[in-house]
Amino acid sequence: MTSRKARRTSALAPLAACLALFAGAARPVRAQQSAAQANPVPKFKDPALQQYLVSELAAIQEKLDKLNARLEATDAQLAKLKEQQQALAADFRANQELTKATDTSVTSLRASNQEDLLSLKSDVGRIRRDLSDLADQLKKTAAPPPAPAAAPPALAGYITQASATSSTVTINLGSAAGVDVGMRFGVYRAAEPQTRIGTVEVTEVLDANNSRAKIIASNPNTKFQFSDIVRPY
Repeated sequence: MTSRKARRTSALAPLAACLALFAGAARPVRAQQSAAQANPVPKFKDPALQQYLVSELAAIQEKLDKLNARLEATDAQLAKLKEQQQALAADFRANQELTKATDTSVTSLRASNQEDLLSLKSDVGRIRRDLSDLADQLKKTAAPPPAPAAAPPALAGYITQASATSSTVTINLGSAAGVDVGMRFGVYRAAEPQTRIGTVEVTEVLDANNSRAKIIASNPNTKFQFSDIVRPY
């Protein structure tokens, strides 16, 4: 019994070796095949055990082949990922250089724009001042000359009361017209306002609109009368 169990144990040794090969699936299939060829499945007297071992080894070999195919596909994917990673790294470096160049250009452009803006503001301020000065000059040139001061109205009145037997007359000029005692007026006929016929001198300012005057001189055979014009001279 013991010898039979020992024979079975020794017969299962190749199966254990195959399972060890399956656990180290990362090894290439050719190396596994070489190991399998180096340890061929022995022939057993028990046909059932022989058949079982052959089928198990075939199944293990199939799994190893699939694993090897998956490893090859994974290696290919890793190689592609490495290429993509290198391409991305190159793009990243190129983008960094482009970003630096862009930042430098933007900084230079901002400085240039600020200088241009300051210069433009200065030019605009100078143009505004020039326009203001020009407008002032145009206003001075286009403004009409000042009108001459109006001459004060000529002081004139008329005799309101006269008598053939009296040497005094009353005129319609008083304090409101600035008449003072001692002022002299020429006397003119209303029909001939340019021909003087005599002179009177104010002796008394009666009120704002009336004064009394004495006759200083008169043309021969001339009597002063109501409505004769009086004007200072």
